[in-house]
Amino acid sequence: MAAVLATAMVLGLTWGVGPCSAHEFIVKPVQLQAPPGHKLPFSVVSAHVFMISEEMEPPEQVEVSLMGDAGQEPVSLKPNDVLLTLDGAVDLKDEGTRVLAGHRKGMIWTHTTQGWKQASKKGLEGVLSSGMYEKFCKTLVTVGQPDDGYGKVAGHALEIVPLDDPAKAAVGRDLKFQVLFNGKPLPAEVYATYDGFTDAPNTYAYFTETDAEGRARVRITRPGTWMVRVQHTLDEPTEDYDKRVLRAVLVFGVTG
Repeated sequence: MAAVLATAMVLGLTWGVGPCSAHEFIVKPVQLQAPPGHKLPFSVVSAHVFMISEEMEPPEQVEVSLMGDAGQEPVSLKPNDVLLTLDGAVDLKDEGTRVLAGHRKGMIWTHTTQGWKQASKKGLEGVLSSGMYEKFCKTLVTVGQPDDGYGKVAGHALEIVPLDDPAKAAVGRDLKFQVLFNGKPLPAEVYATYDGFTDAPNTYAYFTETDAEGRARVRITRPGTWMVRVQHTLDEPTEDYDKRVLRAVLVFGVTG
């Protein structure tokens, strides 16, 4: 496994350049720690700069649920036209580590000689490329005292699962993660950053690669809100698009 701590910014990550290409799909609570019984507001953001929403995801394409001991509980969302977010709130009843799991369903974008179109390539003229883009997010929330809930698997097509407890993360030490595709280990490139690292779009503080079993280490370099990010592209052409692009992020807090 190769790891690189970015002493300069990682710029220009295109990953399939297009209107939706580098927007990260993030479920952002107002806080990552809360006491039992607290009602926690959150927002779904779509961002080039970590945590700053730049466009609202289509409400009909987004699902968010709260994962806990009793399974996954769907959460209703309301559009916020001012902040360009989808907003909701969850009741945190019991202690432990809870997961807000989000899914932005697949949407087709087609690049043509006349620009980008949110449409199937079928019937369009001057098609250059076309992709189905699907996004996933898991955000860890500590309710009272943390437990092993951080390791719960949401069952997303592409997913990042912590192998260490992020609630015990410390600056200067590594956290281990595993990348899963359809529940199986996936070798992948892994990017990580923290809130406030930069205001430059699509810029990350850390890069590494997994081993053959999809396991990677990320060095924690400062306290704050962190995001780990992966992508997997499938060359599976259909009459509607040329490739399927999956993106997943994991968001967690580091206190010390």
